[in-house]
Formats: sequence, C-alpha cells, structure tokens
Amino acid sequence: MMFRRTLLASAAAAVLGLTSGPISAQSREMRLLTGWDDRSEVVTQVVVPLMDALEAAAEGDLTLQRFGPETIPPFEQLDPVGRGVFDFLFTNGAYHYNQSAVAMAVEAFDVTPETLRSSGLWDYVDRHYQQFGVKLLAYLVDPNGYSLILREPLSGDALAGRRIRGTPVYHPLIEALGGAPVVLPASEIYPALERGVVDGAAWPLVGPYGFRWFEVTDYMMRPAFGRVGYPVFVSLDRWNALDDDLRDRLAQAAADYELSVGATFDAMVETEEAALLAEGMKVTELDEARVATLDVSWFEGVLALAGQQNPDEVSEMTEIGRSAGLLP
Repeated sequence: MMFRRTLLASAAAAVLGLTSGPISAQSREMRLLTGWDDRSEVVTQVVVPLMDALEAAAEGDLTLQRFGPETIPPFEQLDPVGRGVFDFLFTNGAYHYNQSAVAMAVEAFDVTPETLRSSGLWDYVDRHYQQFGVKLLAYLVDPNGYSLILREPLSGDALAGRRIRGTPVYHPLIEALGGAPVVLPASEIYPALERGVVDGAAWPLVGPYGFRWFEVTDYMMRPAFGRVGYPVFVSLDRWNALDDDLRDRLAQAAADYELSVGATFDAMVETEEAALLAEGMKVTELDEARVATLDVSWFEGVLALAGQQNPDEVSEMTEIGRSAGLLP
C-alpha cells in the first residue's frame, strides 16, 4: 500500500509538472486536493467558497487550483500533501484512518467551531498531524450529521443481515444496529447499491442527491446521528515557505470560515432532503429504544475505534474533551 501511494503521488507530480521544493516569491499558484468530485455538493458549495475566501485573504499573493479523487484516490491523499505534491487537502478524518485516527476522533466530541478551538482540541490535532508533514488550517463542522440510505426499510431487527457501505468511522454504529460494514470509495457506491452488493450506505446528510443514489435506493434512515468533520490540511513545508503576513491572513480567513459555514450546511441539508423526497425516497425510522441510545453509541463507538489506532493520543484527547465538557 505504501508503494502504491508513492507511485500514485509520483505519477501525479510528473503529470502536473510539480516539485516538492519551496514556493518561490514569483510563483504562488497552489493546489488543493479534495476527497470528492463535483458530484458532491460539499465540493461545490463548501470547498469552492473556501478557496474563494483564501484567495481573497491572500490579496493576489496566491491562487488555488482544485484536484479531486480522479488524481489521487480519496483514501491515499494525506501522504502526497505531506510531501508537497499538493498544497492543501480537504478530506474527512476516516479517509486516512490507517495512518492516523486523530482527526476522525474529533467526531466523538460534542463540539462547535468555537469549543473545538477553545478546548484545545484544535491545537492538539494540528500538532499531531505535523509529524505527517501537514498542519491543520481549518476544521469544518457540519452539525447535521450522518444518516443511512437503504434499499429496503428498517426491520424490527434494524440492519440485521445487511451489508452497509461505510468508512471506519461508521463501523461501530453499523455493527451496533446489526449490520456488516463494507468499505468503498464514493465512486463505487452507486454500482454496489444497484447490483445489491451492499444493502445501504452511510453518508452525511448532504451528498446522496448529487450522487443520484435515489435511483438505486428508496429509503433514508432517521434520525440522523453525530456530526461531520472536514479537516483542511496544508503542506507544512509549503506553509512555512510563506511569509508571516500571508500565513496570518490565510489562518484568519480559515478561522472565520469555520464560524460561517454552519449556515451553509444547514441550508444544504434542507434542500437535499426536499429533493430526495421529491424523487420518491421515503423516511424509515429507527425504533424508540434504539433512538434513545443512538448518539451515545455513535460517540462511544468512534472514540473506541480511534483508540485502537491511536490509544495514547485518543486518551489525551478524551481528557481534553472531558475537561471542556464535550463528551455526550
């Protein structure tokens, strides 16, 4: 797997004519890599405005180009950013679980953009990821959370006997509901649902419409659960190559965007659900007994799974979160 990541990153560098050296004063064109393509409204309505905000803060000192999973597969993107093949990364913490679960672990805490920073968790994540050659520029929180889309409605046994697509962050909850998790990238979900390879898929509330999964599923589970985290990383070497003033302006723009993007997520979720219902999808409800334990199962499951990968770090994060009252 490490060889494949290196080969892919090297190929991308060759194709794009990139180097991993410092940015010169004459050239400030930088490259942002995302885990999703334009079918995801998170890209068009969250990533693109973020790029606009960073470029505006730079006042002409840099421009951004965007590349997606067609360039580097979504689960293999942290390494090429750490090595400077790309400059920025917009991702989800579960997408690089095998390297670190620290960004994913943040989803186990009841945070807002303000409390994530004031508690010290934001700074902890930033320090941790610098060992991978990246620093945290922003951590965007979608408070609306996750859901499941299903080919068939929930039964009395919830997901018993069903195969559900989900990255590692979902596995404890899928298993708690009786399902069997299957890891697939976004590009493979539609055909897997269509052929019945999986019986459903876990995803944020924003996204199923853009991928047109309503064509191959009929139900969306409610209530939703958890909250979604989107860390935005920047190559540490590229960051350090910028002058202090530009770094300050970019950091402030990213912090401001953290505070404002929640309203964007809320509007996106409202529009998305209305569109799915208009396409004929129906809501299937969890029974009351499971609803009562849903959030705790999610948060405890994420923390336990992250702790398997990074036991010391997650233990420290848990103490930080407990002290700040961020555990549900």
